[in-house]
Amino acid sequence: MSSDPSRRKIIAILKLILLVIIVAGIPAFLYLKFGSGVFSKDTASQVVDYLRQNSRTAFLLIIGLQIIQVVVCILPGQPIQFAASYMFGVGIGFILSVIGAVIGTTISFFLAKALGSEAMHFIFGEEKVREYQRRLNSGRGLMMTFLIYLIPGVPKDLVSYAAGISEMRFRPFVLTATVGRSPAMLGSLMVGHFFGKQNYTAMIIITAVIVLLLLVCFIERNKLIELLDRIEMKDIESESKGKNNG
Repeated sequence: MSSDPSRRKIIAILKLILLVIIVAGIPAFLYLKFGSGVFSKDTASQVVDYLRQNSRTAFLLIIGLQIIQVVVCILPGQPIQFAASYMFGVGIGFILSVIGAVIGTTISFFLAKALGSEAMHFIFGEEKVREYQRRLNSGRGLMMTFLIYLIPGVPKDLVSYAAGISEMRFRPFVLTATVGRSPAMLGSLMVGHFFGKQNYTAMIIITAVIVLLLLVCFIERNKLIELLDRIEMKDIESESKGKNNG
C-alpha cells in the first residue's frame, strides 16, 4: 500500500516533465535552431524560404508546423497560414491548415485528458484553467468555444487543453473550434495569396480590414469578455431554475 502514493507521485512528475517538454521545450528548440526570428515579424518570410527549400515535402511541413502551433500555444499561427497560401493558394492552403489545426487540437485535448488537471494547473495556472473549465462546462459551452475562437483579442491559448479536462465531448468541441477559427485563418491565407500574386492593393485592403477588426476587438475586449460572462450567467440561472422546478 505504501508504494501506491510513491508511484502516483512519480507518475505525476513524469506527466509534468512531458508537458514542460512540449509547451516549453519545443519553443526553446525552435529558438536555438532558427534564432529569435522565429518569434518576430519576419517569421512568415522565414517559413516561406524554408518551404521553398523543401518544396517536395512542403505540404507535410505546413501540416506539421500548424500542429506544433496549436499544441505549443504561444507560437503565432498567421505566418504558417501566410506561407501556406503563398505556396499553394487559398483553397489548398486552407485545407492543409485545417488538417494541421484539427490534429493539433486533438493532441492538446487528449494530452490534457491523459495528464490531468494538476498538470494543467501547474503549467498554465490554476485560476486561468478553472475559468476556462467553468465556461466550457456551461450548457452553452459550444457557443462559448465558437466565440472564443472567432473573436480576435479574446484569450484562446489554452482552450483545447482546458477542454480536455472539462466535461465537453471531443467531436463537438473540435468541430466548433475549427469553424470558429476559420475566418481568421482565411484572412491570413488571403493576405499570403495576394502577396504571392503581387496584388498589393488587395493585400493592403485585407490587411487593413483585419487590423481594424483586431483593433476594435482589442479596444472592446472587456465588453466581449463580459458577453461571454453574460452567456455563462444565463445558463447558470436557467440550470438553477430547472433544479428549483424539479
